[in-house]
Amino acid sequence: MKIGIIGSGNMGGCLGKLWSSTGHQVMFSFTQDPKALDEAAASAGGRTGTAIDAAQFGDVVLVAVPWAAIDIALKDAAPALAGKILISCNNPLNADLSGLSLGTNTSAAEEVARLAPTAKVVEVLFPFAQQLQSGKLQSGGQRPTQFYCGDDVDAKRMVATLIGELGLDPVDAGPLTSARFLEPLGMLMVQLAYRQGMGVNISAQLLRH
Repeated sequence: MKIGIIGSGNMGGCLGKLWSSTGHQVMFSFTQDPKALDEAAASAGGRTGTAIDAAQFGDVVLVAVPWAAIDIALKDAAPALAGKILISCNNPLNADLSGLSLGTNTSAAEEVARLAPTAKVVEVLFPFAQQLQSGKLQSGGQRPTQFYCGDDVDAKRMVATLIGELGLDPVDAGPLTSARFLEPLGMLMVQLAYRQGMGVNISAQLLRH
């Protein structure tokens, strides 16, 4: 599969490398540091381009940018995303990590869908990039739960496969509006990691009884 990455910072760069290691072709784009972009592509055996290039390249496209940059990231790329699966990994965090700039009556994922209205948007807020890179996701033989949500059944099925390839347990949380609840959960994990001093090697798990 071809995967375009719009936003090749810690999270986008990490996910691109991991998916490349499972056999996917990856194109990296959209970062303030061209050197980091080149390094990500080199380490993943991938290629680089503009956000439009990544949107055209990918069968699936990941957008993972700072929330303040989401409009710029998708402004020109949106037309090329028509009919494509667009993974939104964008929590609307305040710059000081004090809270969310959106919530309860909308979500970052729904805003992404508004900016790219012809794409099939699926929300996935992955664990911290440092944890994904560590290769130590499992604890006691249990995989961390990875919730995802969206309105297109086939798109969600494809994204669930990509989630599973990372060593996570994909759980369908329903329609895209469920992002209104998943994003506060992501905020809680940020609070626990940084403000409560638990560090980034933490994850959530859904227990089925």
